[in-house]
Amino acid sequence: MPTIPADDLRRVARTMLEAVGTPAAAAVVVGDALVAANLVGHDSHGVIRLSGYLDAVGTGQVDPTVVPIPLGRDRATARVDGGWGWGQPAMLMATAAATELATEFGLGAAVVQRCYHIGRVAPYVEQIARAGLVGIALANAGPAVAPYGGRQRLMGTNPIAWAVPRAEGREPLSFDIATAAVAEGKVRVARAKGETIRPGILVDVDGNPSEDPNDFYSGGALLPFGGHKGYGFSLLAQVLGRGLAGLDPAHLISQRGINGPLVLALDPTAFVPHAVFVAAVEGQCAEVSASPPAAGFDAVLLPGEPEIALREQRLADGVPVAEQTWQEILARCDELGVPR
Repeated sequence: MPTIPADDLRRVARTMLEAVGTPAAAAVVVGDALVAANLVGHDSHGVIRLSGYLDAVGTGQVDPTVVPIPLGRDRATARVDGGWGWGQPAMLMATAAATELATEFGLGAAVVQRCYHIGRVAPYVEQIARAGLVGIALANAGPAVAPYGGRQRLMGTNPIAWAVPRAEGREPLSFDIATAAVAEGKVRVARAKGETIRPGILVDVDGNPSEDPNDFYSGGALLPFGGHKGYGFSLLAQVLGRGLAGLDPAHLISQRGINGPLVLALDPTAFVPHAVFVAAVEGQCAEVSASPPAAGFDAVLLPGEPEIALREQRLADGVPVAEQTWQEILARCDELGVPR
C-alpha cells in the first residue's frame, strides 16, 4: 500500500478537479476536504471518492462550474441552492449562514437543495463549534440501507454529526457517524483492499447475511446500526432531508452520491454565559477521560481524539492509500492529461 504525502494528494485532487472544469477555488475546497478525511483516518470519504466524482461529471450528475447561491432567509432559517454542483462549497455556505443566524437569534438552521455529496460531515459542525456555538448536522442520501426488519434498499447511510466548543486551545468535541452500521465508503475501501467486512453490516440481494463487500454493489443493502435505534435516527434524517432539502430518494436509485443536508447552530450564551458552558463541557470531558478503562482498552477516549492523533501522524508520515485506489487515481491523471 503506497504512502503519499498529504500535500501531494491535495495537489493531485485539485488538479484532477480543475481538469474537468472546476474553478480553482472550488477545486481547493473539494480536494482538500477529501484529503482532510484521509488524514483523520476516514478513508471512506477521502480520495477514494475522486474517481466517482469525475464519473459524476462525465454523466452530467454534477456540473463542476456551478457556484452555490443563497435562496434567502426566513426568520432564523436559510436555504442554499447547490445547483447540482459540488456539495462541499454549498454546505460551507449553509454552515456559514446557520452560524450567522445563531449569532443573531440564538438559533440558526440552513438546508441545501439540489446538493451533491457533501463529504464527511464533522468539519462543518466543527467549524460552528470553533465559532463558540453548538453545531448539529444531518443528511439523507440515495438508497443504500434497509429499514429495520427489511431487506430492500430504502434509506441512505444518512450521517448525523455534532460538535461543541471546548476551552481555548482545544479542538471541538465532535462526533460524526453514519446511521447505517457502516458508511458505504468503508465498504468501498474494503472492496478496494480485497477484504471482507464484519458480520451484521450487510445483506445480499436476497436478504442473506453477507461479509462480501461485492454483494452490496450487486444490489444488496446495508443495515442500520443498533437495529431499531439506528433506524430511528436514520428515519429522522430521511424525512428532514426529503421534506426540507427536497431530496426524494425515490428518484435517486442510480444517483447515491447526493445529499439532502440540514445544519443547525445554537448559541449557548442564549442560556448561560460562555464561560459557564465551556466549564461544564470541560468538566464532563475530564470525568470521562479520567474514568477507568475496561478490559482490553488502554484509556477512555473522547469522540474525535483518535482522529486528532491520527491527523498528526499522517501529516508527518504520509497518507496510506489502497493500491487499487492509487492506481485508479494515476490512471485518471493520465486520462485527463494532468501531472501525477
